[in-house]
Amino acid sequence: MAIATRCGACARPLDPERHAVCGVCGGLKLCVECARAHYCSPECREGDCQAGLCTRLVLSGLIAKDFGV
Repeated sequence: MAIATRCGACARPLDPERHAVCGVCGGLKLCVECARAHYCSPECREGDCQAGLCTRLVLSGLIAKDFGV
C-alpha cells in the first residue's frame, strides 16, 4: 500500500512532520487545516459532532494519544 503524500480532502502535499489522521475514516490523512474542519459524514455535520474531533495530530511520525486537532 502506498503512503499518502497528499491531503485526503484538499490534495495539497502533506507535511510528513505535521499532519493529522482521522480515526473514523480508516486513517484518512489530512493537512492540519483540513483536519480542523473535518467531518466524517453529512450525518456528523448535521448531528452533535464537532469538526476535527475524530482526528489526531501526527508530529514527527508519532500519533497523538488525544483526539481533536
